Amino acid sequence: MVLCCICGVGIDSAVTTGARCVQCLRREVDVGAGVNRRAAVQRCGTCGRWLRPGGGWAVADMESRELLAICLKSIKGIGKHLQLVNASFIWTEPHSKELKVKLELQQEAMVGVVVRQAVIVELRVNNLQCTDCKKSYTKHTWDSSVQVRQRSEHRRTLMMLEQLILQHKAHKNLIQLNNTKDGLDFFFSRERDAQDFVAFLKSWAVVRHHESKHLVSHNAQNTTYRFKRTTCIEVCPVCRDDLVYLPRKVAQALGGLPPLMLCTKAASQLCLLDPVSMRSVEVAAEYWRKPFNSVGLPAHMTEFVVLDVEDGCAGRAGACEVEVARTSDFGKNDDRVLVRSHLGGVLQVGDVALGYDLRTMHLGIDEEEMESATSEVFLVKKKRPERTVRKKRPGKGSSVAASLAKRDRNQEAEAEKAEPEAEEEVEEEALAMHAAADAWFAQLDSQSTTSGTERDGESRPAESEAENQHSAGYPDPSGLDKGEPAQNADLPAAE
Repeated sequence: MVLCCICGVGIDSAVTTGARCVQCLRREVDVGAGVNRRAAVQRCGTCGRWLRPGGGWAVADMESRELLAICLKSIKGIGKHLQLVNASFIWTEPHSKELKVKLELQQEAMVGVVVRQAVIVELRVNNLQCTDCKKSYTKHTWDSSVQVRQRSEHRRTLMMLEQLILQHKAHKNLIQLNNTKDGLDFFFSRERDAQDFVAFLKSWAVVRHHESKHLVSHNAQNTTYRFKRTTCIEVCPVCRDDLVYLPRKVAQALGGLPPLMLCTKAASQLCLLDPVSMRSVEVAAEYWRKPFNSVGLPAHMTEFVVLDVEDGCAGRAGACEVEVARTSDFGKNDDRVLVRSHLGGVLQVGDVALGYDLRTMHLGIDEEEMESATSEVFLVKKKRPERTVRKKRPGKGSSVAASLAKRDRNQEAEAEKAEPEAEEEVEEEALAMHAAADAWFAQLDSQSTTSGTERDGESRPAESEAENQHSAGYPDPSGLDKGEPAQNADLPAAE
């Protein structure tokens, strides 16, 4: 047993280095002496991002692990000689612009003796606008743009790309979008984001692109330049369900195909199909070296009624012979056409199919080339019935919304019912008021006639009494009214 040289408390022999107890060592050794008790962090007041000490801006929520890492990097004094055991936030008012971090530091004070101490650091939150927000107030908001164009009438492939962009969230780094005549313009703040977007479009469609750049500014002292880069992407104009015309050289290069073929798929590759021979070919990047155009669009399709189906086999792309007639010819003529189609597993007798009727279409092709066409009618797809609007399934929170909507409908119905009832009540009240007024006027008339009769009866005895008084020698009251003096006369005593 060894006594502490300061307080005299007995200590274990295993901790005899320095002959001090643990409490005395804690009072003498300050682990957090070199750690700053106050620091500052920078935050953008517009977008709410935090500035990393090494550079760059990061998104972090209050009291999150990301914000804690930024705060620890901003605190000076935490080096290799100190071991950080734990760190946590202390709650502060959200509007106080201050953060408090509690640090638990550990250090070996002597050989075999480790001292741990808790330190509280206050960090001041200062507002600093980030570079991206500074650009938003100028005309140089973007550094790279992607122009997507499809020069065709219906642009079905471009509509498919829009759905794929939303599905795969390829627009997460997009800062601006503009709609143009033949497509869309996408704007990005970094060139790397634009390159990723271009790679995404290449993986889903047959496209070609070319790049250009424009000098915005340069610094002659350190030879740095700033460019705005633009990438123009042209999407293949051929879309699904189009009737494609292959020039003679292109058809020979693809393996001796017929001049007219159907496009059954337009994605990363174009799938062309001949419904007569059931030959198909896939075209990708070689399309731009040997291009071809569409001569028939879905707007030019004609409706046909299926009269008979022969040699139909299971599967969506089964070859069959179909006897069809135009819907517009019913009741006018008996024209029928026997065609070879790839819709053997889809069509049945009585169905309505959509296809291209070359007899009524003007394709702009020479007659010599049209002679090599394999068929006069190309059936493309089966016409589906129009979709009915389905009721949405109730999801989360839909019961509350449904109850509120039902309550509003009930209130509107009650208000509509109350309007005619209120009008009837007003009319009844008006009639009652008119009847009461008529009764009151009638009562007044009756009272006036009765009072006039009574006044006539009372006036007659009064006149006779006045005549008696005048004959008896009383003064005439009319003379008093006229201002004549009363005469002194001996009045008879009242009996």
